[in-house]
Parts: sequence; C-alpha cells; structure tokens
Amino acid sequence: MTPSWASEATSTSVDAVMRSEVRRLLRPWWLLSHLLVASLLVATVNLGFWQLRRLDARQVYNAEVSARANVDPVPLAEAFGPLKAGAKPDDLRHVRVVVEGVWDPDEEVLWANRSLDGGPGVHAVTLLRIDGIHPGVGVAVNRGFVARGLFLDGARSAWEPAGDPGATVMLEGTLDAFRAGERGHGDEVDRLDRVALEARWGLPLAPMWVRAAGATGSGDWPVPVPVADLGEGSHLSYAVQWFVFTVIGLAGYPLVLARLVRRGDGAVPLSHDSAPRPAGDPR
Repeated sequence: MTPSWASEATSTSVDAVMRSEVRRLLRPWWLLSHLLVASLLVATVNLGFWQLRRLDARQVYNAEVSARANVDPVPLAEAFGPLKAGAKPDDLRHVRVVVEGVWDPDEEVLWANRSLDGGPGVHAVTLLRIDGIHPGVGVAVNRGFVARGLFLDGARSAWEPAGDPGATVMLEGTLDAFRAGERGHGDEVDRLDRVALEARWGLPLAPMWVRAAGATGSGDWPVPVPVADLGEGSHLSYAVQWFVFTVIGLAGYPLVLARLVRRGDGAVPLSHDSAPRPAGDPR
C-alpha cells in the first residue's frame, strides 16, 4: 500500500511539472506560435465570408441577367440613355437592344482564346456602321464563335456577314462593356478595348459593344455565343472548405497544447524508493 505522504508528494511533483509546461507555452516563441495560429484562423474565417459575399453577388448578377432577358429589346440610342444620367457601362450589361446598320466586314478583329463546348476558337467582332442613326459612328458587334481550325485556314468567307454587301440589316443583341488594355497580334486581340478599336477602325464607336443574339453569317459560322453562364460557381463549396479549416484549427490547436502539457505527467517519475521519506523512516 502506497503511503499517503508518497501520494501527496507525487501529486505535488506532477502539478509542478504541469505548471512548468504551462509556463513554457507562454514563452516568446510559443506566444509567436499562438499569434500565428490566431491570425490564420481569422484569415480562414474572412475567406469563408468572402466566398459567401461572392456567392451573393453572383446570385444578384444572375437575377439581373434573367430579368433583362425577359424585357423587350429597345433601340440602341434609348438603351444608352442612362449613361447620360451618370450610369456606368457595367450597369447596362445584358440589356437587350435592336440596332440598324451596315456591316463592314473589312473592319473585323478576332477575339482570341475563346471556347465553345470545350473546343478552342475565336469570336468574330465586326464593325456595324450606324450612319442612319449617328453618321460616322459604328458599333462593335460580337457575331459569335469561329472554330480555331477554320480560323487558321484563313477562309473568312466561311463566316462573312449574310446578305448583299452594303445592305442595311436589323440586328438584335445584348449590350456588354469594353475592357481597356488590349494586347494582341495582327487581327487577334485578347480583349475588346474601345480606344484600341477606334484607332484601328478610324471612327468613334458606341460606348458599349453588342453581342449578336442570332445568326449573322451566310453559313454555319459564326455560332452565336450565349449571354452568360448563370451558374453559381464553386463559391459555396469554397466557403464550406474555409470554415472547415477554421473548425479544425479551433479544435486541433488547443488539443495539441493540452497534449504537450500532459506530457509533463511522466517527466519526473516517482517510485516508492525515489519518493522523499519523512524523518525517522528506517527504509
């Protein structure tokens, strides 16, 4: 039977070791570790909520696109009315419009690195002259997708505008915004830049470009491109992942610290022979 004084001594020694371990976890190096882990947890929480905010923005955007798809098209000049009142081009994206003009197939750029159903290609963006509405002004029209192989063959007649040259056409489509910073080679461009296109084509352009809603070619090409992908993306799954990382950190780091402290239980093992003896013990 273990003497009571030995049990008390063992308990006292273990408590002392545990207090020592706790103090060790408050040393500068460990404090830096705690601060780093806390910073990472704050970051993962913020990233989770950031993904949720992106999801909300995507849902709002999808709702706007769906609503505008059900509105009758308006004349181009009428659609641009809000711009005069201070609206930004991004506020008018996907508004349905109708515009009358004449194709100028000699003034065309190819928007590179496009795809359709997994196949690579370009978008044919052609100048539509709208002299009947605004003399000397043009509209950049994204007529649709052209397969890469067809484009490399150089047979532009395969996607030239339908109808007689110089004939007036009525085009229906949706508005979209230009993006500055065009880079490209020859007729290929990486984005639709209004300033760059005006310099290339030698005339002022409408403040937004138009995505053709229907077929504009004399054959199968170009293929009209959809307005937008209305999916919600991976924002929700990413948010869940960040919150899972947060929970793992909140639960796991304290467990690691507790295990380090408990390791002190066996740091100073006390046997009956090594335990302190009271005065007068004959052993």
